[in-house]
Amino acid sequence: MKGDEKLWTILNDKLDMLRASNRFPEAVRVAETALTLAQRAFKPGDPNYTLSLEKLGQLHDQAGDRAAAKPYLVKAHAFLEKAEPLDDRAVFRSARRLGFVCDNLGETEAALGYYEAAFKSGARLTDIPYSDLGTILNNVALIYRKTGRQKAAEPYYLHALEIYEKQLGPEHPDVASVLNNLAVFYTNERRFAEAEKTHLRALAIREKFHPPTHPDIAQSKCNLAVVYHSNGDYARASELYRASIKTWEAASEKPPEDYEIVASNYADLLRSLGKARQANQLEERARKKRRS
Repeated sequence: MKGDEKLWTILNDKLDMLRASNRFPEAVRVAETALTLAQRAFKPGDPNYTLSLEKLGQLHDQAGDRAAAKPYLVKAHAFLEKAEPLDDRAVFRSARRLGFVCDNLGETEAALGYYEAAFKSGARLTDIPYSDLGTILNNVALIYRKTGRQKAAEPYYLHALEIYEKQLGPEHPDVASVLNNLAVFYTNERRFAEAEKTHLRALAIREKFHPPTHPDIAQSKCNLAVVYHSNGDYARASELYRASIKTWEAASEKPPEDYEIVASNYADLLRSLGKARQANQLEERARKKRRS
């Protein structure tokens, strides 16, 4: 037994080295051997046995094989939840990873459960970054939106905003990012007055902290344009689409995909006004900019 424990320690050190150098296939093989040794050397629920399960699952996850990762991570998480005393940090780390894995596998209900468990454990820890908790809440809100449960999503956006404002104050670029997500949600719900108010607040913060050519400013102007476009205020929508396009073009010689999306939105508006030729020219120009 002692020999197995010693060899297990050696293999764990080796797989950590392999993982650090991104040699995942070799690391997975070593982790599988280490898990076999752990099953012989330790009782189920022993921290070392749980660690072997976690490491093998994490390696599969890092290698992009989340389906292979999930069974090991689920088993490790079950042991962590039963450990006495409960280690909130370990549960937070494990549940957050499982939420992400299940979310990416399309297992939305499982993902929601793990994200909720991660938030619950993380909220009990005083040193978990506010951004980690906010990201979990945002992920939960996105799942609810994707699965047609929009009303359930709103409290999570608002809770994320509350956390960011408490940590950073009401005027901070990270607060503006949360406001942007909330405003997009309001737009999708056709709650245009709330969307406009929230986007305007996000834009004001971004304009205060960023230079005029910053991509976040271009994003806010486009999203606000979408609100006016959807609400039939074509004059203000056109003005903001043009401003967003101008900002993207000033920010980079080869603008990102978002730039082409803005151009496409504006082209749709122009076509609705009977300006098809101008719309086609706008889209062609955007495509050339992206290819240059």
